[in-house]
Amino acid sequence: MKKFTLIKYLLIAILFYNCSGKSSRKPEAQYPLDIADTVKHFPASSQTKPMLFESAFMKGTSLKVKDKNANLYGVTAGKLRVTGGYIIACDPLHIKEYGKPFTQLFPTGEFPVQLSVVNVEDYETIAFGRIVFSDEPVARWENALQAGQAPIPFGGEKFYGYGVDAGIVVFFDKDALPSLNTDSLANMDTQLYREMNKHKHNGWKYAMYNAGNYNLAAFTTGFGDGRYATYIGFDAAGKPCRLLTDFEIFDWKNM
Repeated sequence: MKKFTLIKYLLIAILFYNCSGKSSRKPEAQYPLDIADTVKHFPASSQTKPMLFESAFMKGTSLKVKDKNANLYGVTAGKLRVTGGYIIACDPLHIKEYGKPFTQLFPTGEFPVQLSVVNVEDYETIAFGRIVFSDEPVARWENALQAGQAPIPFGGEKFYGYGVDAGIVVFFDKDALPSLNTDSLANMDTQLYREMNKHKHNGWKYAMYNAGNYNLAAFTTGFGDGRYATYIGFDAAGKPCRLLTDFEIFDWKNM
């Protein structure tokens, strides 16, 4: 699948939302940013490429796109409870069909779910979503695999990804599946989506949603629908320390 560049996405967004200085849609309800916990503590620095996978969560990171500044910062949506260690990332409308865990076993416990937000001319969207399993620096990145998928080179033309039709993704532990009402999650008028509307910002929203003894993280995906790749960051000891989904805002492979 061809990777789109930030320039194309930004032109689409700016033309749609900011025609002649006026919005083409009714303004969305805005909520104070302090509802989301801005990331203030960062894992140890890493020189492993792509460095954007780490710096995109740090306030003050800025990229020049033509004559516009793309400014990035990170927020912590909350902590995900991981009990079995097998993580699922998918569209909440299609958990029954596509809710398959990655084959990598991750640590158990409660871990921060963080969102990398990119701001251009006051329009914002989510560039990356990740789970931070430890503060150890990333020594290498690999493609996250599901059962039956053969390993492929990281950063190559081929990639695996999950499809999104709702413009939303959820992260959760496989153990939570029996506690999830998948029919309810497939209905965008139900509780999960009402919770997300309590945490709505200028172009993105999120929620931590409880399901019995488990929970899931839900948040919007870049500029909406697509097929998005997920990567695992390993520390120097070979332990997984990050799980990150890329929403194709930046063409980092050519940076």
